[in-house]
This record gives sequence, structure tokens and C-alpha cells, in this order.
Amino acid sequence: MPYLDINGQQYEAKANFKFERKANEHYKDPNQEYSGLEKIYQDLMSYKISALSAFWDCATAHYKKKQPTVEAIEDALADIIEGDDVEVEKLFQDAFQTIDNSGFFKLQLREFWKNVNMIDKMAKDDDEKEQALAAKEMFLEKREELNPTK
Repeated sequence: MPYLDINGQQYEAKANFKFERKANEHYKDPNQEYSGLEKIYQDLMSYKISALSAFWDCATAHYKKKQPTVEAIEDALADIIEGDDVEVEKLFQDAFQTIDNSGFFKLQLREFWKNVNMIDKMAKDDDEKEQALAAKEMFLEKREELNPTK
């Protein structure tokens, strides 16, 4: 599991019940069917910086009284991102792999990937099928990029 140094304290990321609860409470888009977890997961695949903040906010939810604030998380991430020695891609890989390899979300993510693999079969015409195949290929490439062991 990855760690993030926030104000001199090491925080371990955990993808568990508390992660999912916080993701649904704070990051779920009410206009979408997918969960807060899936939103963060997809945003990590899109390399959205806000996804790193959301990930760490949820991944530190198991620290009951000592959970860092979103502002403290963002400050810690900004220090890393602005540094010369650390690659931003590693932050995304660590966050994505924490979710992707989590036993807690194994079945949920299996369903997510089944749906991705079926996206082209649900297309109504050739144009939709072409777009669906491109989206499917993009999802699969991003997963391979962020978690080569899967």
C-alpha cells in the first residue's frame, strides 16, 4: 500500500469499506449511475489531478480522529508534484493499483471491466460501435498503463 507524508506524518492508503463510504458521500455524481469509487477509478485513468486528492481523502478515511483534511492532502500532493525527483505518474499508478488490486472491490471492479468489454456489443449502429470500440480500447490501455500486472 502506498504512503503519503502529510505534515510530517506518514499515512497509509487503504481501499476498504470506509474508502467506499466516503467516496459515495463526497465524490459520487448524483447525475450518474456509477459509484463514487468508480468515479475516482475512472478519473485516475484520465490522470485528473483532482482524482489524487479524492483518492487520498477516501484512502485515509480509516484514520478516525487523525484523518488529514483535504487541504492538507492537496498541499502534500502539491509538494510532490512540484518536486523534481518524483514522477507524477507514480502517484497515479500507486492510487490506481491500490483500488484495482483491492480485495474489497474485486467483484465490483470485475463487473466494471465486464461492462467495459461489452460496450461495443450494446452499440446500435456502426458509428456507435466504432466509438464504443475506441472507448473500450482506451480503458484497456489505461489499465495496462497504470497496472501492468493486470
